[in-house]
Amino acid sequence: MQARNLLECTIDLTQPLPELTAVISAVLSALPDVDTRLAVLHALEDRVTTALLTLEDEIGEEGVSK
Repeated sequence: MQARNLLECTIDLTQPLPELTAVISAVLSALPDVDTRLAVLHALEDRVTTALLTLEDEIGEEGVSK
């Protein structure tokens, strides 16, 4: 048998920021180790930065082609 900790969420996409914030807070509160919470936040920061750079590049390319 494998024991797992799961968090199931329903997210209202009309309010993405407070919904995502609540999910992140719930996940972090389930992680007792400060170093683990910090690692998760840094990894999330990396993913958000990559997504931002990708979107900014796409917007920049659209502006050049017009």
